[in-house]
Amino acid sequence: MTQVVTPPSGRMARLDRRHEAVWLDGPVPAGFWDRWENRRRYLLWLGEQLGFQSVQDWYRVTTDDVKANRGGGLLKYAWNSSIIAGVRDCFPEYDWKDWLFGMCPRTFWCDSKNHRTYMKWLGEQLGIRRAEDWYNVTNEDFIRNKGGAFLLHYNCTISAAVMAHLPDYEWKEWMFRKIPKGFWHLKKNRRRYLRWLAERLGIRRMSGWYHLTRRHFEENCGNNLLKQFAGSPCLLLKDAYPRYEWKEWMFRKIPKGFWHLKKNRRRYLRWLAERLGIRRMSGWYHLTRR
Repeated sequence: MTQVVTPPSGRMARLDRRHEAVWLDGPVPAGFWDRWENRRRYLLWLGEQLGFQSVQDWYRVTTDDVKANRGGGLLKYAWNSSIIAGVRDCFPEYDWKDWLFGMCPRTFWCDSKNHRTYMKWLGEQLGIRRAEDWYNVTNEDFIRNKGGAFLLHYNCTISAAVMAHLPDYEWKEWMFRKIPKGFWHLKKNRRRYLRWLAERLGIRRMSGWYHLTRRHFEENCGNNLLKQFAGSPCLLLKDAYPRYEWKEWMFRKIPKGFWHLKKNRRRYLRWLAERLGIRRMSGWYHLTRR
């Protein structure tokens, strides 16, 4: 949208102001604003007063601009005090985006249809071609594209806005730049992540988890989850799958303080005895550090 919003001939610049801009003489005749031609003529004149050169300039217009230029009555009675309604009324040939106006009302975002319209437009602005491209969108992208007020309807959570926009896609919340607040507090979400991670890393048996390190989680969007468990894959997995008989000592990193407890040391020795075939106490005499 780069067209200049003035008649092609530039006739308005040559009009006699006292003849054409009758609103400058005081109250306009009864029914004057009922005519669409008069309303449009006023906005074209206002655009000149404000130095507007292109369609995009109208996104900067405010109700104060109208009131300061003898258009208060028009604004109130013809457009219900909405300059956006006025611009749409006078220039219906353009595809206006309400959110680009500085005066976009908060009630605009109460309509879910407007949410869909905005998200579709935002996707075009950001060059999004596939659903998974939304994972890389940031709060700054919304703010820069006049979507800050829109995002408030989703508690400033991008994943919630995106998932509402494309509900049929199987979203992985942990792949967004910012995970929803409290997401990892729910066990079902932690288990969902672990099932996804197992598939991603080719883990098919429970024993396969023993080989994982913190790096595996960091490289697969699970760093914040691991922080909930003091950075310990062992503690996370024991919480997610409590019925499995885990051997903590088989993890790459044993939970801090694990060996401080005598019961854990004895558990390990019982397991080791079974593993080495030790059936009598005297059998321990043959063990070496190796």
